Amino acid sequence: MTYYADLTPYAYGRDNGDLGASGLWRGVPVLNVGWLGRGRRYSQGAPPPSLTETLQRMARTHRAQQTRGFHFCPWCASRLLRRRSDGPRGSAEVRVMGSGVAYAAPELVGHYVEAHGYLPPSDFVDAVLSSDAVV
Repeated sequence: MTYYADLTPYAYGRDNGDLGASGLWRGVPVLNVGWLGRGRRYSQGAPPPSLTETLQRMARTHRAQQTRGFHFCPWCASRLLRRRSDGPRGSAEVRVMGSGVAYAAPELVGHYVEAHGYLPPSDFVDAVLSSDAVV
């Protein structure tokens, strides 16, 4: 998976800034969150109550930009000790609407919070936990 610093402009997929794009994200700036990389520092801390659970639910309900292959968690021991197919993996993004902005995170963002202590930016957390974002 490619590393992107939190809250930088999204540039991975084909719909950010594309006037011909359709769907909810059209014309709304999209920012990166949770595109972590092995060997890169990231914000850590205790997550607010229900953040992990909500992100894991959103990995099923807020999916976007499905890819053809899988990304495996680069930190999990399961990746080294068992077959790769047994470890946490993702193949899409989670999209969340914020206030005048959308956030794009890898599908494994909930796993990163739960298993690796990742603490996403507060604006993203607020958007995830808002009643409007939860399906």
